[in-house]
Amino acid sequence: MTSTPVAAVSDIWTGLARLPGHPAAHLGRGAAARLGAALAGLGAERILVVHGRTSYQRSGAHEFVSALPARHTVEHFDGVRPNPDIEQIRAGIAAFRRFRPQAVLGIGGGSSLDVAKAIAVLAAQRESPEECLRHPGALTEDRRCALVLMPTTAGSGSEMTRFATVYADGRKHSLDVAGARADLVIVDQDLTASLPLRECVATGLDALSQSIESYWSVSATTASRALALDALDRLMPALARALDTGSFTDPRVRTGMAHGASLAGAAIDVTRTTAAHALSYDLTMRLGLAHGTAVALHLPWLLRRHAAVTEADCRHPRGAAAVRDAVAVVENRAHGHAGRGVRQLTEQLLALAGQPTGIGELRLPVDPWSGLMTAALSSGRAANNPCVLTEADVLRLLH
Repeated sequence: MTSTPVAAVSDIWTGLARLPGHPAAHLGRGAAARLGAALAGLGAERILVVHGRTSYQRSGAHEFVSALPARHTVEHFDGVRPNPDIEQIRAGIAAFRRFRPQAVLGIGGGSSLDVAKAIAVLAAQRESPEECLRHPGALTEDRRCALVLMPTTAGSGSEMTRFATVYADGRKHSLDVAGARADLVIVDQDLTASLPLRECVATGLDALSQSIESYWSVSATTASRALALDALDRLMPALARALDTGSFTDPRVRTGMAHGASLAGAAIDVTRTTAAHALSYDLTMRLGLAHGTAVALHLPWLLRRHAAVTEADCRHPRGAAAVRDAVAVVENRAHGHAGRGVRQLTEQLLALAGQPTGIGELRLPVDPWSGLMTAALSSGRAANNPCVLTEADVLRLLH
């Protein structure tokens, strides 16, 4: 399957890449050294760097910030924690308004990039961040600074999307606005070299799930399906090699993961995710499971469910046969690139990371989890799913 705008995406991973409708991006080994030139090109000398407490140093990203020319004035907001909550966003906005940067530079995993986006967008608004997250109509002001994103993990794809996840009062909210799309992205696979095994698995499974969910989404287009398949063509062999060697240290693995994750992010920027993500959030919030792990636990049973979809329970505009074909395409890709099906690939990766390999291992009680999961099925992400899922599906899952 090809599409004129993205047919050449497999050839873009050197130099400055431009996918239509997505941020310009410096991609490939050594891209992080372009940070100074990138900021100069944006006319930004006052830089608010948004990052977490450990990954910034561990990845080596701090070296590129330290090497910025003396004309740059840098302030750090290092209060990012996983699954960012509204308190982090408020603190970041306060730091932004004190410092008044010309650019926000987000460095880290998906949480750091999401916080950077949220700060850059929400600091310009008249209403409170809570009001803006709950009521998108409150977002009336344009972003007033440049936004540059540099991931140190390969999985969230957040660098390529126009949305960010923030939790308020224990509930997940999505900031989804054009201003959250970066002006420039820098993807350097070497920044992922020190990522611990468990995080490599979780982020890799997140990217894998994003690619599959985007491919079967009811919102998929010819272009987004091409992006999703190109992502799978990079992610699956990289994940299989990581399994075979028990490590993500091989440069070929890191390259495939970094490039595949960005392509997956570009795909979900068009389509958004589906039920696997919708059902994952409570597992993360209530059990503390890594986001990618929580998503991956739902992926195998959803593949089986979608393979059995009928016209009666199909909501995909191309019909039930197209959904079943999508599952077949994904499974054939997995066997061809990874030598195993998606379920086996997912379970073996979770086992490698010492994580539960199936929902049943969590021993979730029917009450309250059936109610929580049923509520998740009424979300926008679930409505994007190609198959209508019901409480009966959830109860079978819990039993």
